[in-house]
Amino acid sequence: MTIDIQHKHASHVIIIEGQAFKANDFGMWDLTDIWKALKLPKTKGPGKWAELKAAKRLAASRKVESSNGNGTFATKQATIRYAAWVSPEFEDVVYDAFEAILEMPEVALLVADKMRNVGNDHSAAILERYSTFNDKCDWNIKRIHRNTQQGLRAAVARGTITQARAIELGLKVSR
Repeated sequence: MTIDIQHKHASHVIIIEGQAFKANDFGMWDLTDIWKALKLPKTKGPGKWAELKAAKRLAASRKVESSNGNGTFATKQATIRYAAWVSPEFEDVVYDAFEAILEMPEVALLVADKMRNVGNDHSAAILERYSTFNDKCDWNIKRIHRNTQQGLRAAVARGTITQARAIELGLKVSR
């Protein structure tokens, strides 16, 4: 009997500087792909980082794996540690990419769209349902964007959500 258990981060997508990066089946992101796609300096390549003591410790605990020239794969923790090595600013960007879904439900919808674009319709649907659930719940969190007319208009203006989604959430539009 074979049990197919996916990692909790399998196929998750993070958005860094407008680009989507998808975790593999083991819940790891390709640092080489991130490095190349974002055109980070050659001196900040994952191979250079892998030589450091902290990276070797992560590799020993299987949080970083090299794939024979096909990339350096890292867990969420190791990806954030790599980003911190690149620069404090990049660490903030990567950390925010991982936290975006938890912090802002409307970002979850953008990520769901990206997930659908990379062929993960099932996960996108789950993320959309989760976001809709959060929108309908009162978590006693006072946020400007929380389904107020002003907040929904501001979210559309920032590009955080589409106008169509804002209307679904209760935005009233004058015709």
